[in-house]
Amino acid sequence: MPNAVIENRDLFAAFLSAQPLCQWSAEKQREMAAGRHPQRGSSPIHTPAPKNDNAELAEAMSSMA
Repeated sequence: MPNAVIENRDLFAAFLSAQPLCQWSAEKQREMAAGRHPQRGSSPIHTPAPKNDNAELAEAMSSMA
């Protein structure tokens, strides 16, 4: 397999900056720098699921079968 070589770094940087994921990431970085976006770890994305209290009972009953 041939090694990839970037011949024109400016053209490559322009290509990357036009990609949707790169644009989204840059916007999030600007929001965080401006204080408009909470820092990582401050709140979960999803609330954790409640623990299944019957899990131990179901395990015990399945081992008796």
